Amino acid sequence: MNRDLYLPSGKSLHKVVVGQSGSGKSVFLESTAKEFLRSNSSESFRMVYFSPKQEGFIQLLPQDKKGRPVGLVGDVDSMLKNMEKQTLTVFYPDPEGLELTMDETINSIFEMKEANPSMKCTLIIDDAQVFLSSRKRASDSMQRLALLGRSREINAVFVSHGLVMSKSLEAQVDKLFFFTLPAKVHWKAGEERYGFNPEPYLEPLRSTPYSFVLFDVRSSKATMMNPINLD
Repeated sequence: MNRDLYLPSGKSLHKVVVGQSGSGKSVFLESTAKEFLRSNSSESFRMVYFSPKQEGFIQLLPQDKKGRPVGLVGDVDSMLKNMEKQTLTVFYPDPEGLELTMDETINSIFEMKEANPSMKCTLIIDDAQVFLSSRKRASDSMQRLALLGRSREINAVFVSHGLVMSKSLEAQVDKLFFFTLPAKVHWKAGEERYGFNPEPYLEPLRSTPYSFVLFDVRSSKATMMNPINLD
């Protein structure tokens, strides 16, 4: 599952991870990313974790001699500089101009790919609902990521408190990870857009903390998953 979640193949589409605060999605992402990075042998793979709330993934970074994390950045230039040498970059952007920074991040990754054709990159966007919703048009850069990312081997993992309902994204997603189900008012929309009926999984998710539903959009198959093993 980790390889499918994080390694761009040129065939797999983007992923959406849904869950309210405390539901287990952050633990899931950090644990699976840690395991994937540990087993990854490709020198051309890069992972960028973009966190508007400026938290998460710090413990996955190496440290310098003074114990400071190597790869924690706050601007696009620093991100690109770190990506030249390090596999993982953790980006804590300035809250001011957040959407512009997101667009610059996406475009810079595409430009780096053009300069380094062998590069594969996974961009994890936390709080993706800040940038994508049914109420506003996705930016040109976000549409570029959604539509062209697969062919450029740039994979996106959208992490959200609710279903990310953007028309530019819906047809470009092949896996949904539900740690909490969408609000009931969104169930119909979820069925119409992705073919997922959440109702049968309501009680199992409530009764088993940190469990989740893995839904394959292509096959319309839903699988109830046990909480991730942290040992």
